[in-house]
Amino acid sequence: MFNKDVTHPNMRRFIENPRVILLDCPLEYKKGESMTNVEMSKEEDFTKLLKLEEGEIIRLCEAILKFEPDVVITEKGVSDLAQHYLLEKNVSVIRRIRKTDNNRIARISGAKIVNRPEELIETDIGTKCHKFEIK
Repeated sequence: MFNKDVTHPNMRRFIENPRVILLDCPLEYKKGESMTNVEMSKEEDFTKLLKLEEGEIIRLCEAILKFEPDVVITEKGVSDLAQHYLLEKNVSVIRRIRKTDNNRIARISGAKIVNRPEELIETDIGTKCHKFEIK
């Protein structure tokens, strides 16, 4: 149906009756819109910045995971941390899919394409797909 692979080699490639979530947003830390400068004087400042980024990614993933999906497909990028967190919960992820492919998957699976994980509701989850398979 489309030429993409899961983002991590240990993610499932065959799922029967999957719960599908479709996104058109990134699962990465949002970078500044314009040129952003951060001045750090201590190592703790850098650690604090990393913790903020990690917290944001985990918050996005938890918003998705509360719906117990099997597959998450997004038109944008997925950070390594998000991949790791979703892999731990046995969720397969496909990233950077074309808008036309995402629309086609929405029609087939019954899923609704969502702009932000925080806005997900149960009726947005696609359950009409009988088989998810990557060859």
